[in-house]
Amino acid sequence: MENENINIEDIMTEIRQSIKDQGLTADMLSFEDVPFRKTAQGGSLSEALDYITSHYYIQPYKELRGNPLKVFFKKVIRKMVKFYVEPVVMEQNDFNANAVTVMKSLADSEAEDVSGKIETLELAQKELVIRLDRLERENAELRRQLSKEHD
Repeated sequence: MENENINIEDIMTEIRQSIKDQGLTADMLSFEDVPFRKTAQGGSLSEALDYITSHYYIQPYKELRGNPLKVFFKKVIRKMVKFYVEPVVMEQNDFNANAVTVMKSLADSEAEDVSGKIETLELAQKELVIRLDRLERENAELRRQLSKEHD
């Protein structure tokens, strides 16, 4: 194979000229404008729950396309293994549906637990503020009485 020298600067000059010839500018498109489909990975709990809720069902078979002869043979093979594949897929779908239900109820109960704990902590805080106020008033009264005794 022949060793070719590639001049990156020449290539970049050609690209810049092509962009200039087409009248494209930097403000026409940014990375934010490019559509990006988020997956459940790295998202929030609610996004993950939404994803698995809408994707828990598995189709036993994919659509067959292409060469009619291949499609025919694939259909014959499907008919032959149908008794084995479909029950497994249906069991998996049942499991997935139940798993989604459990995950949603856990998330809901966790949210309820957190809100209950917040309510309890807020009540405890109010009680402590009242006690602190009472102690400060008592302390001020004792200081006043002590200063009267020293006078």
